[in-house]
Amino acid sequence: MNQVFMRVSVSARRYLPITLGTALLALLWHKARDLDWEAVGHALTAIAPLTWALAVLATAVSFWAVAQYDVIAHRHFRTGYAPRTTRNAGAAAIAVGQTTGFGPAVGAALRWRVMPALGHGMVLRITTFVTLGFFAAWGLLAATVALPLLAGVGWLALLLLPLALAAMAFALLRHPRLTHGGRAMELPSISAFLTMTALAAVDLLFAGLALWLLLPEGLAPALPILIAAFALSLGAGMAGGTPGGVGPFELTLVALLPGTATPELAASLIAFRMVYYALPCVIGAAWALLTPPAQHRRLPPLTATLQGRRAELGIAAQNDHRALVTFSAEGVALRTPQTLTLFLGAAEGHLAALLPALERAAREENRYACLYKLTDRDAVVARAQGWHVAPFAVEAVIDPRRHDLTGPGHRQLRRFLRKAENAGLSFGPITAPDWERMTEIHCAWEDSHGTERGLTMGRFCPLYLRDKPLFGAWLDGRLVAYTSWLEAPGTLSLDVMRHEADLPQGCMHGLIQTVIGHARTNGLTNVSLAALPHPSLPGRIADCAGLARFKTSFAPQWRPLYIGAGNPLALAICAADIRLGILRPAPLSRTTQEMWQLDSLISPLEETPPVVEGIPIRHAG
Repeated sequence: MNQVFMRVSVSARRYLPITLGTALLALLWHKARDLDWEAVGHALTAIAPLTWALAVLATAVSFWAVAQYDVIAHRHFRTGYAPRTTRNAGAAAIAVGQTTGFGPAVGAALRWRVMPALGHGMVLRITTFVTLGFFAAWGLLAATVALPLLAGVGWLALLLLPLALAAMAFALLRHPRLTHGGRAMELPSISAFLTMTALAAVDLLFAGLALWLLLPEGLAPALPILIAAFALSLGAGMAGGTPGGVGPFELTLVALLPGTATPELAASLIAFRMVYYALPCVIGAAWALLTPPAQHRRLPPLTATLQGRRAELGIAAQNDHRALVTFSAEGVALRTPQTLTLFLGAAEGHLAALLPALERAAREENRYACLYKLTDRDAVVARAQGWHVAPFAVEAVIDPRRHDLTGPGHRQLRRFLRKAENAGLSFGPITAPDWERMTEIHCAWEDSHGTERGLTMGRFCPLYLRDKPLFGAWLDGRLVAYTSWLEAPGTLSLDVMRHEADLPQGCMHGLIQTVIGHARTNGLTNVSLAALPHPSLPGRIADCAGLARFKTSFAPQWRPLYIGAGNPLALAICAADIRLGILRPAPLSRTTQEMWQLDSLISPLEETPPVVEGIPIRHAG
């Protein structure tokens, strides 16, 4: 029964629009027979040459706007094609597709003809992105602007449009990916969707203007009303499934503009079809058939050097990242659904040299450019370059050479160290990691603390931890806690900290104190205990009060860290996106070689855990 219902549903979605469009086309033909076609011919020849020229110019602007959808799509999928090539291919595909009918199929064929190196799969993804993106933007504008205008409450659009855009931005921020059949599909970023909506508005505005120019002076309504009616009629034409929307488009337009079913209107609609459909179709088809296939040699991405002045840079290896390189500077940028984030400033050189490259790279990926975990000095440089910068965290930093347990500042630490000594705990480097035991501790930690966080916070995975300094705590010869650290010249930075649920008091204090002593012995000048929310964020401080007391017991120096973006709105979006990336990190990526290495590092537990894409969830973190 369900299979029958599904077949009926699929058939209805496939054939109902075509059937409806054909019926409306027949109705239009019936009405057209009543027209005085000699009068229609006279009205068509009466259109002035200047009017034709202005209509063609408005059509060109409209097609430029809608062709930008292909540029956005190629940036979304990071194909590497030049914007000029993708824009021309998009304009040709849309011009021919909307005129001949079966727009997605025809558009995909033309795009593949111009850019065969993309392959059929990517061409279909780009075509789907463009089609659904335009439908979404058109639907939003039709519901929030066109309908209020036609209903005589145009002022309502000033309220509905911002609310709808804010709702869509919030939805894309909270749900940047759709998962279907075990496969994740990345949705357009907020930046991409806002740009597509603006481009759809330009498209509708100038396409409607082209029609308005071709209408006789006494027949044309106010331009905003005509554009609103045109937008709804265009939707009816797209849903009708007929070539160029013939039938549904005209009938809807006549219904929305009552009393105008005259030979003059028929002549204007014919002229509009010539200007907006026939002429672009001929030009687009000729260009697509005559232009040679675009040559595209995609360069391999630069490998980011995850070594720099700040040890925490190494954590980028757990995330989707890319290199930013100029002649005088180099940095590492993290990708999140909405942002391309320069992490920790410049790894080499000066920050000012990287800012233009970051903005350009973010624009090429439909993302907001963001600066994250800047120091005081870099924050001053970013502000001088026009960036909006705000403090968001403070980093606990200890100089091992000056770390002295005597004095009132370490009273609490001394008390906890005595408790650890009385419990019989021992501490030291882990020279031969027992990954199975460490995985058990990690699983116990997750059971008591919840799923680990990510992005700029360390995550448990033997593949990432095997080349990092590891320190452990043992009770009666049994490992009960451990930490991993990131290295830079003269610096250690806390990465992963895991322990069992029932832990003797002072265990983690003793473990950190052991690392500080190790750093002093080896001549290091910095031990970072990572960051806490900035004191100006009182609600966030309350969320991690226990961690704040733990770090404060070591009497560290607190260094402010900053986040930056191009404007206040982008800064708010970037901050929210990074916070979501920390709280709900994307799965760690795995190659086949890494999976083999992971199997050799971790022995299977007695009970086989659930598997996602071949990765044991609890084993690999």
